[in-house]
Amino acid sequence: MDATWILLTIGVALIAGKIGDHLMERFELPGVLGEILMGMLLGNLIYFGLISPEYLTLHSNETFEFLAKLGIIFLLFLGGLDTEVEMLKRTGKVATVSTLMGVFVPLLMGWLGLRLMGYPSREAFAGGILLTATSIGITVRVMMDLGVLRSEVGAASLSASVMDDFLGIALIIFAVGTGSVLGLISKMAVFFIITGLVAWYSIEKYVKFAEWLHVERGVLGMVLALMFLFSALAQHWFDAAIEGAFMAGLVLSKLPEGKKLLEDIKAIAYGLVVPIFFVYTGAMLDLRVFASGDALSLAAVLTTIAVIGKVLGRGAGAVIMGWDIKKALQMGIGSIPRTEVALVDLMVAIHGGAIPQSDAQKFVAATLIFITVSVLITPPLLKWVFREDVEAMKKGKVEARKSTIEETKKKIAKVKKGKESKKS
Repeated sequence: MDATWILLTIGVALIAGKIGDHLMERFELPGVLGEILMGMLLGNLIYFGLISPEYLTLHSNETFEFLAKLGIIFLLFLGGLDTEVEMLKRTGKVATVSTLMGVFVPLLMGWLGLRLMGYPSREAFAGGILLTATSIGITVRVMMDLGVLRSEVGAASLSASVMDDFLGIALIIFAVGTGSVLGLISKMAVFFIITGLVAWYSIEKYVKFAEWLHVERGVLGMVLALMFLFSALAQHWFDAAIEGAFMAGLVLSKLPEGKKLLEDIKAIAYGLVVPIFFVYTGAMLDLRVFASGDALSLAAVLTTIAVIGKVLGRGAGAVIMGWDIKKALQMGIGSIPRTEVALVDLMVAIHGGAIPQSDAQKFVAATLIFITVSVLITPPLLKWVFREDVEAMKKGKVEARKSTIEETKKKIAKVKKGKESKKS
């Protein structure tokens, strides 16, 4: 492929994404929605033949696709880095129960719904699995922008969505019968030993070594290297690079050096790869799928279950563990979006024979539709459900600023009074 058109595509995607970001924020909507919508616009200009895919290579550009994957890797790395480990520990039980309920409820509802539509049991089970995994990238981006990622709900949502992915992979392996679930569990255990224990206790020495090198941005480079190594390990073992990136960020979050690097890493992520990921996500959504009647009926069922099943499942898990309805609703809405994991599960199900070739195109179209809906409704719903928390944080910051100003005035007055008393 000609490098000219690769570079052109990256440039156009970044400009379009940032314009979309700006437009959404003008309407007080999350900027990520604008990046996705701009991606949909550009992608469908190609799908409808208005722009040649030879020039705007959104759909056939391995470099662009790889940069998009880097976007979600950076986003999960930032999510781990911006997470308070103590908060994660406190919400661990809630996250675990919410994960199990958030997988079981949509899986069961999906299976029952597809069985009622006449699909055989194995195919209905595979269809239900498509509804289990959450696309945490969108939720992390919105929660980070709102400033609520470090809250109890933010921490629990993050860890629950990571667990979602592992369960989704295990379930699809079980459904197609092409791999060993026990082998996958063993690999996951070894992965967590390496990243969660060995790295946790050796990370300080690693960062000190990076400082000892005394080179320009040495610590930043070594930290990013760790992110890539963890991602490579997770990708090799269970096709889930984002879990590796999250663990790298989580390990680094214990050090003050990790927190100091947050803004530098954000500059790389939000300046380049994160907007490309969301533009790429939007560009995948072909609006022509809405023209298929069979796909629309299947999509209506899957979309309804995808939204209601996750909100009910995760929300019920949070309530069982003692959270109030408001937090449970926040937890549930944060689990609505589906993108890359649902598509991966779908392709595995089709290639493994769990979804027959005769129904493959219908499931592809229906999956793209429920992905489109889930991606578009989540950002405004998250902003709505966290509005009181955001207002409270803003009020707290204003009060803190006022308090600081008052303290400063008192100190100035005290100094003046001391000077006057000396003169007299």
